[in-house]
Amino acid sequence: MEDVSRGAARLLVLTPEPQVLLLRLEPSFRDPFWVTPGGGLDDGETYEDAATRELAEEVGRDDLELGPCIWTRRVTFTWERWRVHQKERTFLVPVPAPFKAVTVFPDEEPITGHGWFTIERLRAERETVYPIGLAGHLERLLADGHRDEPLDLGIVVED
Repeated sequence: MEDVSRGAARLLVLTPEPQVLLLRLEPSFRDPFWVTPGGGLDDGETYEDAATRELAEEVGRDDLELGPCIWTRRVTFTWERWRVHQKERTFLVPVPAPFKAVTVFPDEEPITGHGWFTIERLRAERETVYPIGLAGHLERLLADGHRDEPLDLGIVVED
């Protein structure tokens, strides 16, 4: 297995109710799961640039304003034949209401749909939701607001 290190930008697309936008992935090599939109940084890209690009690619919107970086974390996971060591920054993207996400992605990406999740739905979801503990992280964000500095969610190994 090959080790890969990369930076990644994630998006917390959030309505006032609150509901958060998640994408459903169905890779051929593992069980389906839900995840916040986002992805790896391209060469020379900043986290902010990657977040803006991912809004267009995975959410289908180039008219949304990228908010502050609210969370950071370091995560290690297996993806096909790679062991990925990823430094993530999650950006808040406030939206007034849910909308139909129109994803544009390469054919090899296993994105099969999207959904808007309340905290209750996050807790009840039977398929895995990434980041692990999203309901609790969201509750803390709503209770405390975002800080000047992003909250470090720590180091996680997901498999």
